[in-house]
Amino acid sequence: FLVVGGFFAANFYYLVQQLPPLWASRFAREGEAPRMGNVRLTRGHLRTGAYAFAAFLALTFAGSFAARWEAFLHFLSGADYGMAEPVFGNDVAFYMLRLPFIEVVQGTLVAMAVLALLVLGTVYVLMGEVEVQGGRLRVRPSVMRHLGLNAVILLVGWAVGFLLNRYGLLQSSGAVYGAGYTDLTARLPALWLLFAATLCLAGLLVWAVWRYRFRWLLYGAGAYALLFVGGLLVIPSLLQSVSVAPNELDMERPYLKRNIKFTREAAQTTLTPEQVVANQATLDNVRLWDPRLLIDSYKQIQEIRTYYQFYNLDIGRYHLNGEYRQVMLAGRELVQRLPANSWENRHLRYTHGYGSVMNLVAQQGTGSTPELLLKNLPPETDYSELEVKEPAIYYGERTPTYRLVNTGAQELEYPKGEDNVYVNYKGDGGVPVGSFWRQALFSWTQSDYNILLSDYLREGSRIQFWNRVQQRIRKIAPFLKLDQDPYLVLSDQRQYWVQDAYTTAERFPYSEPARGGRFRDESYIRNSVKIVVDAYNGDVNFYVTDKNDPVLKTYRKAFPGLFKPLSAISEDLKSHLRYPQDLFEAQVEKYRRYHMQNEQVFYNNEDLWTRPEERYQGNRITMEPYYILARLPDEDDLEYMQMTPYTPKDRDNMIGWIAAKSDFPDYGELVVYELPKEKLIYGPSQVEARISQNPEISEQLTLWDQQGSRVVRGNLIVVPIEETFLYVEPVFLIAQNRGAQIPELRRVIVAYGDYVAMENSLGEALSSVLGTHVAAAEEGVAAPPAGGADAPTDTLPAPADTLRAPAGPPRRGPPPQLENAREVLQRAEEALSAGDFSTFGEEFEALKQALEEDQSQQQQDASASDTTYSQAGGAAPAGSPSETAGTGPGG
Repeated sequence: FLVVGGFFAANFYYLVQQLPPLWASRFAREGEAPRMGNVRLTRGHLRTGAYAFAAFLALTFAGSFAARWEAFLHFLSGADYGMAEPVFGNDVAFYMLRLPFIEVVQGTLVAMAVLALLVLGTVYVLMGEVEVQGGRLRVRPSVMRHLGLNAVILLVGWAVGFLLNRYGLLQSSGAVYGAGYTDLTARLPALWLLFAATLCLAGLLVWAVWRYRFRWLLYGAGAYALLFVGGLLVIPSLLQSVSVAPNELDMERPYLKRNIKFTREAAQTTLTPEQVVANQATLDNVRLWDPRLLIDSYKQIQEIRTYYQFYNLDIGRYHLNGEYRQVMLAGRELVQRLPANSWENRHLRYTHGYGSVMNLVAQQGTGSTPELLLKNLPPETDYSELEVKEPAIYYGERTPTYRLVNTGAQELEYPKGEDNVYVNYKGDGGVPVGSFWRQALFSWTQSDYNILLSDYLREGSRIQFWNRVQQRIRKIAPFLKLDQDPYLVLSDQRQYWVQDAYTTAERFPYSEPARGGRFRDESYIRNSVKIVVDAYNGDVNFYVTDKNDPVLKTYRKAFPGLFKPLSAISEDLKSHLRYPQDLFEAQVEKYRRYHMQNEQVFYNNEDLWTRPEERYQGNRITMEPYYILARLPDEDDLEYMQMTPYTPKDRDNMIGWIAAKSDFPDYGELVVYELPKEKLIYGPSQVEARISQNPEISEQLTLWDQQGSRVVRGNLIVVPIEETFLYVEPVFLIAQNRGAQIPELRRVIVAYGDYVAMENSLGEALSSVLGTHVAAAEEGVAAPPAGGADAPTDTLPAPADTLRAPAGPPRRGPPPQLENAREVLQRAEEALSAGDFSTFGEEFEALKQALEEDQSQQQQDASASDTTYSQAGGAAPAGSPSETAGTGPGG
């Protein structure tokens, strides 16, 4: 404000001083000076008006600066990233944190000079100080020097702009995102030349104004225009079309390397080959309940009263009775509009939701509905880990409006039979509103005079506002970008909302920004903060998960008391933190191209991946990432991960999959598995097609669809297990009537190898596909795939061994190796029914080992025969994972 005000005030002071003695005569009537009302205008009045106008302009510029407070904060407190870009050698944090504010200052300087020239030129013309006489421009020397000085300031600001434009080359786009061959060979020298030429033109302007020699100034301006057009437009275009375009790959190869390296760094998918995992993940947990449908089941069986509502369903994991289990849960919040929506009910009596509901992801209860671990009012559970001392939800995802608590009006706690249980709030959430002046203040801030007029408010009453989780966080830290889905956690006998927050930037050199989604135009993303909000008291705590993030370092320096180290969080609450889905989707989208590290392959997009599609309610939609519990090879413990498969661009077969770990100390580690490109491995769309083409399944689903019900096939879950894949898809039945619709889990479809089965439960479906496989093995020969021995299968590449037809009649009884196979299978089914996926994995491996031993025996028995068949549907060695991405919470 002071700088801009001083600049314009000095200009306007000199302007008034330069006005001729008879300046008012140009506007006088009948020889008198002009008037404003009853006051005759004098030079003093004009000077006062000029200063007022200068103050107005200063306020305008100051307001623009105030809107860029975050850029100033970054400039003042910005930290280094610790990595230099290869062109200018600056730390990459300079472009993300300091450069934006420097550009604001440069742009402001140019804007001030332009505005001053417009105002001064206009006034001087009106006052007759600049005019054309006899075909020549007439300007007094003092006026010319005044205008010339402002023009020099403009040119200096413009010259600084050319210096800053050099850095913009690192964000240019073309065959390479970032500075490429043409940028560094033609445009960068041109910018340096224009910087020097602009300063020379400013010097020439000073000489011309003081010596009153404008012809050379015109020559200089013409040469400058030619240099500008030729240096920035003509020469780069010619170089690109004549030299670069015919040999683009070879000439851009070193810059493609930079593009790949820096984009992977900014998206935190930088690879560490020493962390490569050697085997596929084993099956330990499968999600049957589709969250898009389960929320309707919750609403029908657990909302209980019309003033409660489930808005969102969250996925998490808990240790229950010593077992690691994946669950779904939702908080029971208040509806947006109460059935009796009076002011008293809305703000005094119905103040909070109550309790939550939880079920296992892979288990169904009676009547094809979910088996609830936590249910009813007041909450009931058989697990001590799920008990909550204060289940009231005063701060939630969709809390409707402000609340007045601990008043003379008792608050509804929960319904009980024909009566209700009432309480008064005993926490410290909200602001005291017991005094008259506070009531008057909040009546004004909330635009509700009833706060002041209500007789229910008393000493100790509190008002709770900003009581939606994301709204509350944004009021405290508006500079953080929030994940779209805060999730509910039960921990330490309390209910918490966990909100993932991101630090982002647009200027990471050579890093291609996101083209859409939540992080559009952002080239740098880090999940550096986990925010925990107490559902009862509204306490908000910010925990740092990436202490090396330079953007977060800036905020920590500016707000030292706001952020806490992750070590300050309780161990139990820490165990519920998960890798955020918004970040994972951004990384998945980025990695689909940037997994290619060979410049030629990258340039030609030879190995472009994409996210697969699945069918849902008759439509093809992009498959969403999903959370899963799995045990990775060479590890003893379960890992809670988020994963998704990849398919090649414009193809449906599966080419790889990526997973992000959520358990500490491996939180944030990205594991990428690449599958062999020379083999066909069925992808989700192909498996969906095989399910639809199965005559028995198609007939049953069509029959249900014709009986007043609607069949919905839920999420197709791709489960990597040792050497192959299982595909699991639940089938739900929903009544067609528009009344109560409770989705029922009626069947589970499992595809394994060349086999597809639909049964009542996951265990039965697995038994069916494995039983078919066992039967084929018992006969001594596995059936060849349709189309002959060369037809592709959906398993990973099989070993070179084959099965030979036996010389004599086929075996009719189980061989010694399979005498206990059905017993093992039965134990596996029992483990699945109990939700014990760890035991199921062990039994499944035992069964597979027995089959392999039997296969080896068959080959020995059939050694005299020359007839061979390819093994269909059996397990095959998995392609080893290509890489493991760098650890850390960022993305």
